[in-house]
Amino acid sequence: MNIIQEYIPIGRINRPGRDNPMKYITIHETGNTGKGANAKAHAAWLKNLNDKVSYHYTVDDKEAYQHLPDNEDAFHAGDGAGTGNRQSIGIEICVNSDGDFGRACENAAWLVRKLMSEHKIPAHNIVQHNYWNGKNCPRNLRAGGWPDFLEMCKDKNVPSTWAKEAWDKAIKKNITDGTRPKDPATREEVITLLSRAGVI
Repeated sequence: MNIIQEYIPIGRINRPGRDNPMKYITIHETGNTGKGANAKAHAAWLKNLNDKVSYHYTVDDKEAYQHLPDNEDAFHAGDGAGTGNRQSIGIEICVNSDGDFGRACENAAWLVRKLMSEHKIPAHNIVQHNYWNGKNCPRNLRAGGWPDFLEMCKDKNVPSTWAKEAWDKAIKKNITDGTRPKDPATREEVITLLSRAGVI
């Protein structure tokens, strides 16, 4: 997915510019169902906003716009000088009526995976806006889609916790090259793995 950087100008009231240790990722929904209320539109809105409202990314069904560097804090969690604003990266998912919300969620999950990898953010620190101040946000995901969204945020290219010990042993014994742990295997791949393991 393409990420377009259009930062809020330095000095604007909605760019506080303080350090963000990037310990959490906070998921929001824009709440704007109007046609054309996509990521690009929100980028333009934020750059000209004269209010203490800001966040790091807006994601729609096609692309993402980045409004602040990850390592700067923002005004998005509604908790003042609390952990949400000061220590999390805020992602807004578009809900515009002419967009594909499901696809926007998939793109947001891709971005979450990227940020988790880059900043070593654990999965249990992916939270809803609601976590910080009780607001019913992200509204649609809170209505029943949150578990599925979290599942999409899981890194599919690492072994599950229960399989990691065996996976690491298999790599050391040259049974596998360590790639594609969650992919299905063909019969010829299974036979090759069994042969390398000395079973056949």
